[in-house]
Amino acid sequence: MKTRGRKSNHNLVFSPKLNSAGEFIIYVRHNFGSGKISHRKTDLKIPAKAWDKKKKEVKSRKEFAAYRTRFNLLAKRRNEILDQLNQNLITVESALNAIPLYNQPESIVLLNWFEDDYLENKRNLSNDYTKKIYSIISEIDKALIENKKQHLVPAKLDYFKNPDYLAEIANSLFKAKTKNTATDYLKKLNTVLKGWDRSYFQSLPFQEYYQTEATNLKRPVTINELIAAIPKINSYKRLEAYLFWLYSFCLRGLDGQDVTLVSDKLKVEPTALNDYIFEQENNDDPIHIEIKRKKTSARTFTVLVNAYPTLSILKLLKQVLEITRPNEVNQDDELKLFNWDVVSNKRKWDLYSDFIQGRLKKLIGQSFKSTRHTIASTAERVGADLNLQSALIGNISSSGSIKHYSSLDEKKLDLIHLDIIGRFQVIRIYLTLVKHIKASEILDIDPVRKIDQLVYGINKTKHLDKSWQEIQRRYLDNESDTLDFDLDSNVFKGTL
Repeated sequence: MKTRGRKSNHNLVFSPKLNSAGEFIIYVRHNFGSGKISHRKTDLKIPAKAWDKKKKEVKSRKEFAAYRTRFNLLAKRRNEILDQLNQNLITVESALNAIPLYNQPESIVLLNWFEDDYLENKRNLSNDYTKKIYSIISEIDKALIENKKQHLVPAKLDYFKNPDYLAEIANSLFKAKTKNTATDYLKKLNTVLKGWDRSYFQSLPFQEYYQTEATNLKRPVTINELIAAIPKINSYKRLEAYLFWLYSFCLRGLDGQDVTLVSDKLKVEPTALNDYIFEQENNDDPIHIEIKRKKTSARTFTVLVNAYPTLSILKLLKQVLEITRPNEVNQDDELKLFNWDVVSNKRKWDLYSDFIQGRLKKLIGQSFKSTRHTIASTAERVGADLNLQSALIGNISSSGSIKHYSSLDEKKLDLIHLDIIGRFQVIRIYLTLVKHIKASEILDIDPVRKIDQLVYGINKTKHLDKSWQEIQRRYLDNESDTLDFDLDSNVFKGTL
């Protein structure tokens, strides 16, 4: 007679294992019929003497009350998961991943706390900063899922005070991101969490996880490399990438994403956009923009935008864009390159950045970021100290004097800017490029403007005939006020 087989159920049994410290770490053992047995470590650790071997639970003695409370939460969680398993609502893998979470029900989700409490109490935060924190919280959850730590998703406030959970969060981030990015996330998150518990997070509990990449010293591009690249420009796309690099350099190494944000509405002076040549009659009106770098949005800095050959490079670049990207070039705004920017269309910037990087690697052997290194290197050669170098490229200076410029500070930065253009021979490089385009049978555009002919005709190769330091001293001498005082008679002149 045939016997009817009994239906098998899933089993989840607590199984303690002794560690080297003499404590029991509670595991959950899973088995289903005669199938494979799996073990999963929970987040509960108890003294060995607290475990009741017969009942397979934490003893109910008063001295073990805290451990029993946590065990009961874990047992409740185990029972919920077991019901779901036996009803085929979840997989075994999902069940085992969820087991470690005995977490107290009142624990607050990090995202909910950030939205409901932190932002409510910090009303003056910039949109960029708020978006950054939202992004970090999202990336933490993604990293935990990728690293099979679903039991920690969504991340909750209490996890960041639990050393085991914190280690899992940090390790998941470092597996998903570069060391520098993951460390930056932890630093920013630590700052935000001070709003929840200042005394705890003031001690920087994340600090032990900080890591940095082993980076090589960034090499600037040389004048000879730029000159040598010009004969390689045999297509409009290569010309576009080369001009974009030159344009960024003339804007003091402005990041590529920030170049897309430059527009007429950022102009400080209301005057028409004409070329500026230092102390050149009819071309002696400097024009500036005020811009916030995307990476350091708390800082606004001022950049000279019309120092020759900046506008010639811009106008030629727009001519090329009319050929390579006719639907994207901005015809209504003199300074703005595209009808999009990194803020309005991040995806387009990512694609454009990849395009620029690929062409520049072939032309000069370096990426787009080399403009900033080259500006800093040339600034050092013209005698600018570290604070001035930092201010030139839009970084926040560590010492206070340059953080908030006076008009004299801005004039100083303009002079250094002009000196850099001269020292790096940008005018010579640009006019060499113009000659190459005119001689090319492939590049069928007219690159010459009247200002180019003027500069070429007077053999102008740099803005300053002396160093920026000497010219600044001259300014100081000329601007010093004469005292309305008779030193010999020891009286003020004129009528009081």
